[in-house]
Amino acid sequence: VVDVCNFIGHLFLLNYSPSSIASHISAISYVHKVQNLYDPTQAFVTKKILKGCQSSVPTRDARLPITPEILRQLLNALAHTVSQHSLRILLRSLFLLAFHAFLRLGEIAVKSLHDSQSVLQRSDVSFEYTNSVVSAVQIIMREYKTNKHHAPLVISLQAIPNSPFCPVNALYEYLDYSKHNSGPLFQTIDKCPISYAKVSSHLKSAVQFIGLNPNNFKGHSFRIGAATYAASLGYSENLIQKLGRWNSDAFRRYIRIVSFKL
Repeated sequence: VVDVCNFIGHLFLLNYSPSSIASHISAISYVHKVQNLYDPTQAFVTKKILKGCQSSVPTRDARLPITPEILRQLLNALAHTVSQHSLRILLRSLFLLAFHAFLRLGEIAVKSLHDSQSVLQRSDVSFEYTNSVVSAVQIIMREYKTNKHHAPLVISLQAIPNSPFCPVNALYEYLDYSKHNSGPLFQTIDKCPISYAKVSSHLKSAVQFIGLNPNNFKGHSFRIGAATYAASLGYSENLIQKLGRWNSDAFRRYIRIVSFKL
């Protein structure tokens, strides 16, 4: 137990994050359990020191919102950072949909192939037409973080006429090009679900291209940006909570509005 506690202190002094320290200790725990040995990581003092590491490091969410202006720049950057035409169409649609529908990246991009059924499916997306012109898209969300009762949620996005940044038209263009009608909504040209890592990598490249720090913009920045923009437009907290499918007021920490320059 003394050795493990000293090891935790050593990692802390080397500026390891609490989560990294916990991962190291978890590995030690696993080896002891596999060999049916006494597990020193479960000792009272060990747990208290781990908790102390977490309490001693102030948590700060460094993720910044992707604002409408940043989003437009990122979409334009794809022409320079993504060489494959089909992938550019996919990412353009994904970026716009993530922002306008307050989506978590994990709801539309898989972290592993085992997640293929838990992301948004092609069969849950349908378009509405007015005089043969696409006017809206209806999205049925079946799997999302706060869906404790497993009740489907319908999101309806209206098209933005004459806008090059319309999420509905971008999604229609992507599906018309890819022509897939089953499985996850977002798939690469070889019919594989787009991965979380791949989207994050291309987002990082686009952020770097427009001269911003990629450490401050992650997949969740679309969702943070949506909440921030909605607040700046005067949307009520109750409405923002519903739009983002938050069960609590956690969304409040995402709303970051830059003061006006007077």
